[in-house]
Amino acid sequence: MGVPAFDLFPFEVWAKLNAAFWRKPELQQLCYGDPAGDERLRGLIAAYLRSSRGMQCTAEQIVITSGAQQGISLCAQLLVEPGDGVAIENPGYRAAGHAFAVAGARLHGVAVDGEGIDCAELTALGDCRLAYVTPSHQYPTGVVMSLARRLELLAWAERTQGWIVEDDYDGEYRYSGAPLAPLAALDRQGRVLYVGTFGKVAFPALRLGYLVLPPALTQAFSQRRAVDVRHSEVSTQAVMAEFMAAGHFQRHIRRMRRAALSRRNTLLSGWPQNIPGIGSLPSVAAGLHLTVAVDTQAREQELIEKAMSVDVEINALSSYWLPDTQKPVDQRAGLVLGFAAVPEAAISAALGRLEKVWRR
Repeated sequence: MGVPAFDLFPFEVWAKLNAAFWRKPELQQLCYGDPAGDERLRGLIAAYLRSSRGMQCTAEQIVITSGAQQGISLCAQLLVEPGDGVAIENPGYRAAGHAFAVAGARLHGVAVDGEGIDCAELTALGDCRLAYVTPSHQYPTGVVMSLARRLELLAWAERTQGWIVEDDYDGEYRYSGAPLAPLAALDRQGRVLYVGTFGKVAFPALRLGYLVLPPALTQAFSQRRAVDVRHSEVSTQAVMAEFMAAGHFQRHIRRMRRAALSRRNTLLSGWPQNIPGIGSLPSVAAGLHLTVAVDTQAREQELIEKAMSVDVEINALSSYWLPDTQKPVDQRAGLVLGFAAVPEAAISAALGRLEKVWRR
């Protein structure tokens, strides 16, 4: 779940760039670095986001992080006071909720419908001044937030002087239709903090991500990050900068998008039909995973246990809900399947094993 096709990563290219860096490193780069991150890398990220996302950002607005999770954690540490209400999607990315809870927030799980987070429910939360969302491909339901809902969410932030933390964890993976502009590209009031990561394009172990911040926040975020880690590891940033500058990054994104699309298509075309208790497959316009509804939580657990017995990993949708959710347990059930990291032949073989065990 959430793992890209890193079997396709050009490790030979990366190794050559890494060796070139260490063969004769600039001595200045081996001193203490900028807490905000490598200046060249930040400039290249800004240029990439301007061309690929329509975001009018500069290098000065970017802070390099150790993956998206650290970016979310920094937002929690700097924007949340103990007792503050924070809205998170429900179901949603539980690790984000943990970061805000550790900062002392009172978590409000807000429902997600076919257009994204329910802004009417959000507005009814009088004490809430921060919302964490995954609009490009909601985690884990896969909903793409509509333009109308994006504008409604931005209006909420402007009206309440609140903050929106936009986690664009797999925004590179769009398979059909024109991609919608990120909230950060639509924001005119400086209320959106954009979380990006290289982990879904390269590989998760890289631990390299970034924040795009309203200009007034960049210094505080840099200083807070310096307290924990001083700055990110130097060579990884320098090698990624060269990887991007030489054109390898864009080529790799195109390769990864084609691979994920092919693997998605293999899953959709070979999915077992008419299995009792499983809903119809959704349309999958984006992302690295899909979610299928199941009629009861007991059936959800049964299907997952049978899948495990034939060495197929499937996640339970019920595990992504907040513990105090009022929604009936059977309406929280479903199967969450990550497909991007699995080659087509392995997907087909797994689906064959699933069909046999699920029909018993």
